[in-house]
Amino acid sequence: MAETNALLAAVRAFAGAVAQKSAALPASPEDQLRGPFENLLAAAAGEFGLNVTCTGEPALPNRLGRPDFAVASGGALAGYVELKAPGTGAERRRFRGRNREQFKRFAAIPNILYGDGNEWALYRN
Repeated sequence: MAETNALLAAVRAFAGAVAQKSAALPASPEDQLRGPFENLLAAAAGEFGLNVTCTGEPALPNRLGRPDFAVASGGALAGYVELKAPGTGAERRRFRGRNREQFKRFAAIPNILYGDGNEWALYRN
């Protein structure tokens, strides 16, 4: 029960931080998720006894692109995270244009979490 309460508190803190950052000044909506997401992931991982490190904009081989984060735990790469502007969604079938092309490239990497702050999807290769 304590884990559930702590995770719920972490999600609420994430939502509050995104709302506060988004209301402060006009800026890139996607970028307002970055800091709050790192805090959410660290809090969630901590509840499971894990320590994670997010490294921003890692370069992928073969010119696949740069997801928003690489996530490591225990010194090993666990996967990647691609954040989208709120409202974009995380369902690959709804991606259009640039997001669709990017997803086609990122589909080559295992364990990538897509999220727009409201919707989340884990894709595994």
